[in-house]
Amino acid sequence: MSARHSVAQIWSEVLGAPIDDESDFFLLGGHSLLATQMVARLETALGVTVSMREVLDHAEFGEFADLVDQRLAAAR
Repeated sequence: MSARHSVAQIWSEVLGAPIDDESDFFLLGGHSLLATQMVARLETALGVTVSMREVLDHAEFGEFADLVDQRLAAAR
């Protein structure tokens, strides 16, 4: 399973909605508590640390998934 697919699955489960590249975390009902859950799940599943500021700055799924991919690439 690709990292992008894992991130999409986590977003979908946390938000209870299907996800595509243009999905906006907050427009789909996300809020600070759900963002905290999502960040914790990402760290557990992929070992990637993302700040709450970065969630706000990259609220669109495509941008956020790219950020996670960059973090994973840098960790290799």
